[in-house]
Amino acid sequence: MEFYQGENFWDEGEKPISDLDIRTAEVKLSVQLPKSYKKLLKEHNGGILKYPNIFIGANDKERFIIPEINGIDFEGEQNGVGILASKYWINKVGLPDNIIILWGDYHSWIVLNYEENIENPSVVYFYEDYLSDNRKWEQIKIANDFDTLLKKLFRGSVLDPKKLKPSYGRKKN
Repeated sequence: MEFYQGENFWDEGEKPISDLDIRTAEVKLSVQLPKSYKKLLKEHNGGILKYPNIFIGANDKERFIIPEINGIDFEGEQNGVGILASKYWINKVGLPDNIIILWGDYHSWIVLNYEENIENPSVVYFYEDYLSDNRKWEQIKIANDFDTLLKKLFRGSVLDPKKLKPSYGRKKN
């Protein structure tokens, strides 16, 4: 298991975005995006992660994959693409206000949550609660801020091959 160390974040992604475009998006969203997120957007404006795994849930025991993080797409705003489409998805699926969607698949979402801290939002995982009639969305706080999220991302196996029992391997003839 290899944790993200501040380099080679993107596996592949969109063309970098300018400071002016980032400021324009922040004005449209009425938020200030985390500095580390903006820095990553200047490398690639969203894309597939090289370190897509993270542990979430009680005591960080459940592994979750964040395959990509959205960038700023001024043309895709009305079509549900990029972080500028956050309001579109909030209205469409009933997510809470004061969030910016970094990734989602309609049934689960990774978001910047500005409810508690507008200068340094937490990162929250929202997922559809199929067992409850009262609440549609449950949430798990993944990280207190975007920088902490970055430190928790990893790639590689969570199993140590040296600790596996020999019976897990192929049988020798």
